[in-house]
Formats: sequence, C-alpha cells, structure tokens
Amino acid sequence: MITYEDLKVGTFINASGTVTTLGGSLMPTPVVEAMAQAARTFVGLDELHEKAGRWLAEMIGVPAAFISCGAASGMQVAAAACLTGTDIDRIRALPEVPGGKNEFVISYVDEHTYIHQGIKVVGGTLTPAGTKERVTANDLVDSITERTAAMVHFLGKQSKAQLIDVIAGAHERGVPVMVDAAAQLPPRANLKEIVGLGADLVVFSGGKGIRGPQATGLVLGKPDLVEAARLNGSPQSAVGRGMKVGKEEIMGLLTAVEIYLAQDEAAELDSWEQRMRTVAAAVAGLDGVTGEVLRKDEGASWDIVPHAQISFPGSGPERAADVARALRQGEPAIDVRLNDAGILISPMTLEPGEDTIVAKQLRAVLQ
Repeated sequence: MITYEDLKVGTFINASGTVTTLGGSLMPTPVVEAMAQAARTFVGLDELHEKAGRWLAEMIGVPAAFISCGAASGMQVAAAACLTGTDIDRIRALPEVPGGKNEFVISYVDEHTYIHQGIKVVGGTLTPAGTKERVTANDLVDSITERTAAMVHFLGKQSKAQLIDVIAGAHERGVPVMVDAAAQLPPRANLKEIVGLGADLVVFSGGKGIRGPQATGLVLGKPDLVEAARLNGSPQSAVGRGMKVGKEEIMGLLTAVEIYLAQDEAAELDSWEQRMRTVAAAVAGLDGVTGEVLRKDEGASWDIVPHAQISFPGSGPERAADVARALRQGEPAIDVRLNDAGILISPMTLEPGEDTIVAKQLRAVLQ
C-alpha cells in the first residue's frame, strides 16, 4: 500500500473546516467499509443510480434525488437539466441550445466562479443581478426575460428569507430556481426544508457536513428536473459523462447520509462549542490577543456552527498570518483559517482530542 508518507505529502490537523482544497471531511469508518464492500462486485451504474436516488429521496423526505460528482458538478448537471428537460435530443445537443431558453439569472455576491463557468460549459449564458456586494430579491426577479432558463440562488451568501421571495417571483413567471447549498449543512433540516420551500433543484456537497466521499454531491428536488439531471450526468452519453460517480462513492454516500440523519444535531453543536471554548481559553492572559466563541441560534451554516475567534487587537493582519504559518509548520502541523479579525478555528473537522492539541500549540506559538 502506498501512503502519504511514501509520497512525502504532509498531513495535518484540519482546524479550518470542510474546505475542498484540504480534503473536505474525514469519513466515518462505516462509510469507508461500505465503499470497500462496493468495490468487490460489479453492478449496473444506471440501476444503482436510480435505486440509490429513490432510497435517498425516501430517507431524506424529498420528491427525488440524484448523486452527482461533488456539489459543483451537481450545479452543472442541474443547469443542464433546466436547459434540456428529459428530451434526449436536447440533451445530446448540448452545449448548443437551439431556439430555447438559455439564460441564468445569477448574483455575483458568491465568488465561486467555477459555478459560473460550469453553467456556461453546458450552454447557458449568465444574466447578472445586483452587485458583487449586494443583491435583492427584486434585483433577481426583475432580471427575468423570455429567455430565462432558471434562477440561481447561493444559500449562505444569500439568505433563506430572500430565497422565499425569489421562488415566489420566479415561479410566477414560470422560471425554476436552482439553489447552491453546498456547505449549508448543518442544520440537517436544510436537506428537506429548502426543497419544501419550493426550490426546484437544491445541491449539497456529500463530502462536507455529511462526511461522505468528497467526490459526491446531492441534487434534490422536483422529480422531472432531477431525472433530467440524471440523464445529463454520468454514465449517460451526455455533457456530464466526465463527472463520474463510482459505485464505491454511491454506496459510501448512502451510508454517510444514514449516519448523518441519525445523529443528535443539538448535542453535536454543544460538543463543538465546548471544544471551541477549550481553544479560546488557551489565549487567556496573553498580551495583545483575545479569544471568544462565536455561535448564533439561526442563520447560515457558518453562523450556527460554533467557532473560536482568535483576535489580535491593535496588530495588523501580518501577526495573524505569522501565527497561522507557525502552526502549519509545527509538529503536528495545524491548518487554520485567516479572517479579518485574525484566526478562526472550526470544530467540524477536528477529531476528538484535537481541540486540546490545537489549544496547546496555539498558546505555545503565541508565547
């Protein structure tokens, strides 16, 4: 077996959170075992996708589900679905959209340009609304034209309250709404609630809060559009063929969702808060640095998850960067997130006991 050590690839404690470039999340042992079991036999991927989708829809409580190759590809096949429906001729014609609606009303308040690029790759064009700093529901709805294929909403950067108004305005004009909710778990309720609000297609990452394989995503929503997403995805001869989800990832995600839905979310959040208090307390009594725990009762996923904020009043961003660099170069190495106030520590990717290690290393570096 080849290891990271063989390749001389360094490993570290991830105190930054479920970041794609850091590997997403760590999968629970049953998820890894489900993937290993799936790897030992052959199955028809079409049948597996269809039956896995039905299982997920029933388990989550939504009309339909499809497993994509991550959330970004989920948005891409969702966009394709809005362009083609289940018409095989239109599916095979992409990225050409002959005589059809191909515009996607979208806000640039979300800087993930690969979502914008993915929509263009499948044949869509973008109609921007609002500014990079702010967008309103009226901005979005007023941008709809006779060529609008769908509305795109970035949950987190855009609020759930705004989404309700966007759905009402878009549906009044016969336009479906796609929601990028990749990192919006927790709360678990979002899996069912966003579709319940009327969103036509909602996309989540399978490898972040759910802790499934990183190369998976969930496309949930209206049965006709979810089926269109499936027909545009792998293993079909369609625009999404290259965004392959293997049998191993499919079975791993099913297990991850089952585990995720069975967990006590309130207890998990409280446990995370206690871990973050351990980290915040580590800087007590040190000059020029403060620690506090940030947690809200409602809002986007980032708001309700407790975080430890380490701030450096009176110092420039250089001090926080120096501390982060020292932690990354320590033993064990620790990766932390920089923000405007200093350093932000996430509990979502810390294994039990690692909060104590982070606290000890942080104090040592600051001293």
